[in-house]
Amino acid sequence: MSPDVVATVAWLTLLAMGAIWEVVCHLSGGRWSSLTDIGARLWTRPPGRIVLIAVWAFVGWHVFARYTLPG
Repeated sequence: MSPDVVATVAWLTLLAMGAIWEVVCHLSGGRWSSLTDIGARLWTRPPGRIVLIAVWAFVGWHVFARYTLPG
C-alpha cells in the first residue's frame, strides 16, 4: 500500500472518529463535552485561540498540501 493511501485512510479515520464523537456526545444529553463545546471553551481565552489556530493551520497544511500540490 502506498504512503498516500495510508495517509488518506488515516485522515478519513480521524474525520470519522470526530463525527462519531459529536453524535455520541449530542445523543448523551450533555454527559460528555462535544468537540464543539471544547472548541468554544478554548476560543474564550487567548492561549486557547493560539492552540486552535495552530491546529487549524497544521491540519490545513497537511491536508491541502497533500492533495493540491502536484507530486
